[in-house]
Order: sequence, then C-alpha cells, then structure tokens
Amino acid sequence: MGNQRSFLNAVKWSYTSTWGERAFSAIFTFVLAAMLGPKDFGTVAIALVYIGFLQMFLDQGFVAALIQRKKLDPEHLDAVFWMDLVLSFGLIGVSTLLSGWWAAKNHAPQLAVVINVLSLCIPIEGLAVIQKALLSRDMDFKSLSIRSNASVLMSGVVGIGLAYGGCGVWALVGQQVTRDLTALLLLWKLSPWRPRLQFSWKHLRELMSFSVTNFVAQLGIFADTSLGATLLGLFFGPVAVGLYRLADRLSYSVVAMATSSIQVVSLPEFSRLQDDPERLRKSVLSCIKLSSTVTLPALAGMAAVSAPLMATLGPNWAPASDVLRVLCVTGMLFILSFFTGPLLQALYKTHQLAVLEWIRTAVGVVLLVAVGLWVRNAPVNWQIMGIALARFTTVTFFITPVFVYILMRLAGITFSDFVYAVAPSALASVGVVVAVMVFHSVGWPPAGKPVVLLATEVAVGLAIGFPLLLLLDVQLRTAIVGLAKRALGVAGLAKKFA
Repeated sequence: MGNQRSFLNAVKWSYTSTWGERAFSAIFTFVLAAMLGPKDFGTVAIALVYIGFLQMFLDQGFVAALIQRKKLDPEHLDAVFWMDLVLSFGLIGVSTLLSGWWAAKNHAPQLAVVINVLSLCIPIEGLAVIQKALLSRDMDFKSLSIRSNASVLMSGVVGIGLAYGGCGVWALVGQQVTRDLTALLLLWKLSPWRPRLQFSWKHLRELMSFSVTNFVAQLGIFADTSLGATLLGLFFGPVAVGLYRLADRLSYSVVAMATSSIQVVSLPEFSRLQDDPERLRKSVLSCIKLSSTVTLPALAGMAAVSAPLMATLGPNWAPASDVLRVLCVTGMLFILSFFTGPLLQALYKTHQLAVLEWIRTAVGVVLLVAVGLWVRNAPVNWQIMGIALARFTTVTFFITPVFVYILMRLAGITFSDFVYAVAPSALASVGVVVAVMVFHSVGWPPAGKPVVLLATEVAVGLAIGFPLLLLLDVQLRTAIVGLAKRALGVAGLAKKFA
C-alpha cells in the first residue's frame, strides 16, 4: 500500500510539473506566434533539433541506467558527471564547426549564428544530467515540478519582452537559453547531490552494459520524432518547418500533459516490479488507462477545433490547421504504445528496444524522403501535409500494431484487458468530435472573431465529452465522487468550526 501511495504521489507531482510547464509553454507559444511568424519559429526549431541531437551524446543512455540500476554507488554518479562535463565542451566545438554547413543545407543563413548562441545550452544540460536522474530515481517529482514550472515562467517573460522589443528570432533564442539556465540553477538548489573529484572507469563500464543499447534506442526515437522537421528544413526551408512544428508542438503538448508524466514515473515503477509479474501487469494496465482517459478526448477535441485555433494566431498560420488534425489523430494512435519503451527498459531488454526503434526509424525515413521528394515543388500547405500523412502512415500501420503487441505479450495483458482500458476514453472522443461537427452544421455563430468561435467550440466539446466519459468510466466516476464527498466534508467541518 505504501509503494502504491508513493507511485500515485509521484504521478501527482509529475502531472503538476508537466501540466504547469505545458500550460505556461502553450500560452507563451501562442503569444509569441502571434507576435512573430512561421519563419522565425522555423529557424529556431531547426536549430533546436540540431542542438538536441548533440545533447543526446551527454545522456548516452546513462540516465536510464542510473534509474534502472538496483545498486548505485557514488562512483557511478561521479564518473558520469565528469565524463559529461568534458564531453559538453567538445560538443560546443563540433556544434560551432558544423553550424554554417547546417544553415546552408536548410536554406537559412541566419541559422548559423542562432546555433552558435544556442550551443551554450549544451554544457548547461551536461551539468543537469545527474541531478535529474537522481530526482527521477527517487521519484522526487515535486522538486522537478518546481524547477520546470519556474523555468518556463521566467523564460516566457523574457521571450515576450524581447519580442515586444522587436528582437524577432532572438526572442525565441533568449527564451530557450533563459529556460535552460534557470532550470539548471534551480536543479542544483533543490538537489543535495554534489560531484566529488573522482573518476572511475570501472564504474562507468558497469553502466555501459545497459546504457549503450539504450542510447542506440534513444537515437532511434529522436530520429523518428525529429525527422519531419529535419526533412522539411532540408527540402523546403524554415517557413514550412515553422508551420509544421507549431502544429506538432500543439498536439505533442496534449500528449505530454496527459501521458508523459505517467511515462516518466513508469520506468522506476516498472523497474521496481520487474520480478513481480502480476503487479507489473496491473501497473501497466493502470498506466494505459490513466493516459488514455485524458489524452484521447483532448486530442480529438483539438483536432475538431483546429481551424479556429490556428485562425486565432493570424492568417500566416492557417495552412497548419489541417496538419494539426492529422497529427492529433496520429498522437491518439501513438499513445497506445507509449509504455512499451519503459517496460522494455525495466525488463533489461534494451537490445530489443534499440532494434525496434531503428526499424521504425528506417521505415519512417524511407516514407518521409519519398513523400518529401514527391511534394518538393508543391505549395507549402501540401508540403507540410505530405510530411504529416507520412508520419500518420508509419504510426498507424507499423508503430502502434507492433509496439502494442509487444507490450501486451511482455506484461501478460489480454486483448480484452487492453480494450476495456481504452474503450471509455475512445467513445468519449467520438462524442467530442460529433458534438463539434453538429455545432458546425448548425452554423452558429455565422461570423465573428476566431477566438469567440474557438471558445464556443471548446465549451461544446467539454459539455458533451466530459459527462460522456464519466458515464462510461466507472473508476473515474467513483474517484471524482469520492473527491467531491471529501471536499464537501472538509467544507462542512470548516463551516462548523467557523
């Protein structure tokens, strides 16, 4: 019971972190998108993919290894820290050396200077790796929540201030650097761990048996998730990247707010239960149900209101509305397989995970390149739609079927168990879409500001979707009724003693 409470408490704080971070981030993104434009967003998006790839070499799978390892010595932590610190400065040199070449390949001369400034984020990340791993291992998501929410707030204020001052693309650069630096300072304040002047090759090699194959898998995941923006930059330039990445960021924000929190907690939880098959099965099912309950209806609702959502940002963003619909449906399918990776890591099957990730990456590369070449000379709306449909095809016909099958087999979950877990949220999603479609068919309001139409459509979706979800999901209904009774009881006591 204590372990269950610990898990649920970790989920609660992880949700606090993700919801706060993503909500503030979405608000700042909307404001900055309205103030700037697709080209500025595209330039920074290309640079962040470039920097993100280099930052992966700081992790190298060691974070997951530190979380998964049953017996962790101080020498393990020191070895990873000093290796990352030295490596980060080497990666700055690589980043600066190749920035001009990458800018030319992406048809964006300004990109080279942007990359050089954002390279400062590489050593910042190197200094944060161990603290993040330890806080996650200990399930101290309260500290991680404080760190992420405060850094997003600080960076958002800086970004808007720079944009208001006419700094253009540098507003987004300043926002990113401020966010990473603030997060680092808070992390070192909240975490008690400090490095010692020691380095042990022996302890580093002990971690490598797990980390190397996990790193190979993480490279595959990064390639798969970043390929769309990368190929758009190489084929079409920063404007197409800006349009696609905003739609992708909006859909992924919903996934992150609803599911990433559970995924982060799932690795230490699955690792703890790796020798208890029945409890592991129940934990996996709980994660699937929790994630789908919010994610599926929310993504369905975003797909339904995509047109007024993009119109609210201005006419320059209108081509991204149809892409957002496709990416929302893709996200709904993708989250069904969200816990296959953590489960494979917890069961020490990182080799199988690496093979799976690179197979799906190879499939995605072939399809994306083929589509990119096909729509290379098409209008920008067809270019970004082609990339979105290529990703949808990969997820629908390969990632979801294969990864869900592996998840069910390893966790001992039957098909009926899986359907029972996701059916209420899936049916509620259908209800949300139908409600918004009926509202459209009525044709009210016939005209007006996009923000008014957006607010009305969101209200209609919530008015139908939430009650339908409560009607279909007995566990959710019971939990909410219990919370309401406790809240009323506390209010009654307060009134009694007032």
